Amino acid sequence: MSATSSTRADALRERRTFTADDCAAFARLTGDENPIHFDDGAVGDGENRLRGRAVHGMLAASAFGALLARARPGTVYASQELKFREPVRVDEELEIELKLVKRSGTRARYETVVRKVKCGTVCVDGHALALLPEE
Repeated sequence: MSATSSTRADALRERRTFTADDCAAFARLTGDENPIHFDDGAVGDGENRLRGRAVHGMLAASAFGALLARARPGTVYASQELKFREPVRVDEELEIELKLVKRSGTRARYETVVRKVKCGTVCVDGHALALLPEE
């Protein structure tokens, strides 16, 4: 996994690439050994065939909480709604983004997005609630 990040008061962004080793470690931890994560042509046929190994969706989505925790140590990532729109491929450069939608005291709501850097396609999106540490 490689990462670069940037922050603003209302948005957090990071570029990340998940490797085959990241997927293997995630599979060992979770038991999700679906062949789509390890075999380039494991699923579908014709136009529906996945091309290239897919990163576990929850591995890609885990980047939201990690980014927020690095930017605001002590944050509790309380809830997340997710939609998996497009597969993320192994070794594909991604942009992970959290945009602040509303803050009330220590409660903050964010829009969350994982998009492919090369083409801008949204792969995962949703909303999150975080409990921020006291300032």
